[in-house]
Amino acid sequence: MGRTRIDGGTIIAYRDGAHHLLRDGVLVYEGNRIVHLGATYEGPAERSIDARGKLVLPGFVSTHAHVNVHEGSRLLTDVGRRDVMRSGFLNYTPNNGVAGPPYVAAANAVDSTRFGFAQLIRNGITTVMAFGGGAPDDGRTFASLAGESGIRVYYAPQANSAVNWFTPEGQMREHWDEARGIAELEAQEQFLEAHHNAHGGRLQGIVVVRNYALATVDLMRRGKAIADRMELPFTTHFCEQLFEFHRTVRDHGITPVQLMEREGLLGPKVILAHALYLAGHSYTTWTYSDDLEILGRTGAAVSHSPVVMLRRGHALEGFDKYLAQGVTMSMGTDVMPHDIIGEMRAGAMACKLIARNHEVGTSMDFYNAATLGGAKAFGREDIGRLAVGAKADILLMDFDNLQIGPVYDPIRSLVHLASPDLIETVICDGVTLMADGVLCGYDERAVVEGGKRSFQRVLDRFPQMHWSQRPVEEEYPLGIAPW
Repeated sequence: MGRTRIDGGTIIAYRDGAHHLLRDGVLVYEGNRIVHLGATYEGPAERSIDARGKLVLPGFVSTHAHVNVHEGSRLLTDVGRRDVMRSGFLNYTPNNGVAGPPYVAAANAVDSTRFGFAQLIRNGITTVMAFGGGAPDDGRTFASLAGESGIRVYYAPQANSAVNWFTPEGQMREHWDEARGIAELEAQEQFLEAHHNAHGGRLQGIVVVRNYALATVDLMRRGKAIADRMELPFTTHFCEQLFEFHRTVRDHGITPVQLMEREGLLGPKVILAHALYLAGHSYTTWTYSDDLEILGRTGAAVSHSPVVMLRRGHALEGFDKYLAQGVTMSMGTDVMPHDIIGEMRAGAMACKLIARNHEVGTSMDFYNAATLGGAKAFGREDIGRLAVGAKADILLMDFDNLQIGPVYDPIRSLVHLASPDLIETVICDGVTLMADGVLCGYDERAVVEGGKRSFQRVLDRFPQMHWSQRPVEEEYPLGIAPW
């Protein structure tokens, strides 16, 4: 469509290494790049967008998201097993028997995944690291749905050395099969060679080891070698559960972070999802090393998803300490909804509460994590910012309404007052994915109905697929009594 100019809004613009506030400015993009940013613009433009009363900001970056309806986690708020040590996913991802599926496998992969992508767009996320998901076809269906979505997706089918499984009595066990893990990693490498840079460069490869706790050091070394050879990021769930920390200390005499450094598994473009239970966390009772110093020194990034942890009664301690050691902090949207504004708000308040200090966990710290931190985690300087030459990933948000009220500091208002429904326009790679609050590439009603059908399949098949063989209402009782 040639050049498009966005006039009159409050622009969160990037310059000299940081975001700056540009009031009543002009942003111009052409194709998939921003070509002008400033107080005025005298050049040509084929289209103009009136942004008066709007906040204009870069698309958000989520460095860890499970892109589906989250058929398992929807059952877990306020309830769930006590013996999995506050972990949410261990309530529903272990297999029913060594070779059996988890009960969430009853979901419809296409409907569930499409729902997740549509919700990411509605929440203003234009770049996402999609963890897991998809049909069991070596990632091809997921790659197709990622292309359909229009957003920028980092993805590969995951690999691991072991799986969790439930016995018929409901005891959780581990089954280790290194040969299978290596085969999964080889299949992942083939996927990356076939799909990296697909869909006009919006589908990006990333090497994924599903879970540090279920991977051998050798498998992680192999994965990191693939990432280094192909110049791709590397990610894994890391120290999300307390037992991971103590098992590593017991088996190796050092912390998981120290082990990762010793084995050459840290560095720029390494994204550790959660990284909660590290040396210095009160639950680990380990004060003999400085894991945060290692993460900061090596350049590894942490993907912080506070909401899923707070729902299970625990939290990262604390966001300010990670930043103080130079750790690259980014934001994830681990659990439904993919509300990155809500993640920033929850994280900021949790940080202040844990530190007993209102001056830490600032709105700007968390906004930086949701934009610049995510970009740095992926090793990119062209996303997470509005700057000349950057990708045209642009959000327009209604900022003149009863919810927001008078605005003094737009970032504080964004983090502590705004909600996703105020996002009106989402542009990714120069293509408009949502305009005037309406998704452009999806029939939203059809997407919602598909998500509901997928979840209903899980509920209907629960007694046949869950280890207990009981109805879902007995395993996860409703919090409110029926009429």
